Formats: sequence, C-alpha cells, structure tokens
Amino acid sequence: MLLHLSYNCNDFKMKGAYMNDIIRFLELEDPAITIEDISTEGRVKTVTLSTPPEIRFCPRCSFRMHSRGIRIRRVNHPILQDTYQLVLLLKQRRWRCTNGQCRYEENESFNFISKHRRNTNAADFLIVNEFRDLTKSAADIARKFNTSDTYAINVFEGNQSFLGSLFIRV
Repeated sequence: MLLHLSYNCNDFKMKGAYMNDIIRFLELEDPAITIEDISTEGRVKTVTLSTPPEIRFCPRCSFRMHSRGIRIRRVNHPILQDTYQLVLLLKQRRWRCTNGQCRYEENESFNFISKHRRNTNAADFLIVNEFRDLTKSAADIARKFNTSDTYAINVFEGNQSFLGSLFIRV
C-alpha cells in the first residue's frame, strides 16, 4: 500500500478514511490517536499526533488527576517513504494527583513507543533486519535509524532468538 502524506490538514477534520489509512500505514497501535497536523520541510515529513483529553484517576490513591500542560516529544519513526524521513511530534499531557498527601505525577504514554526512547518500537525489528545485509556496518545501520552504533549492536545481540527466523540457512 503506497500512501502519500501530502494531504491538507483540513482533510483530516472530515469524517473520511484518510486519517484511518495514515494511522494504519504508520502502524500505530493506539486507537485513541488523532492527527493534528502534517507538514513537509525539505526531506522531513512531520506528523503531529495527540490523544483527546480524558478523566484520569490516580493509580495509588484513586483521587482525580488534573493535567499540568502538554509536553511535545519528537520521535523518529524509521519507516522511510519516497526518501523522506518521518518525524512524529507527540503531544503528551502531564498528570498530577489532586490529593495533597499523594501528589503522584505521570506522563501520558503511547503504545507504539517505550518510555524515554527517541525511536518507535518498530526500529528494533528494522535494525535487526538490516543486519541481514553483510555489506553494511553497524555504523551505517545506526546512521540510517538515527541511533548509536553501540545501540544497534546491542539490539542485534539482544534478539538472538529472533534472528533464526530472519536469516536464510544455506
């Protein structure tokens, strides 16, 4: 499926299939995501994603939590399309418990990215798949996915059980 991310932002406000197709194409696992904006600058396409506000309760004391604002997080999504680099801007809310004794805080999370990561979860599988080409070095693969070569090697070594299904045995 070839899908171009050059639609006008006003197209997404309509009740059409455009937004659902883009979310399916990007393989984003979170059903509550909405696309707010798509922009192209040079060879970088930027997609701004957010979730609608919801009522949250503290996991520790069950008091209601309130939002402390929105934090914008820049994440690389390693799926290249038409030689463009895809960057996701995630609008995450910060939540704090209203109970004076608890004051528990947490950030909103998305299913397709782990905490404190700059790449989506799909990057690990794509890095392992790139190691199939024996002509590429770890530095080349890391440069392609905007990671360090040490991280690429650690991902490769950490997925040894997964490697058996990827490599063709002669």
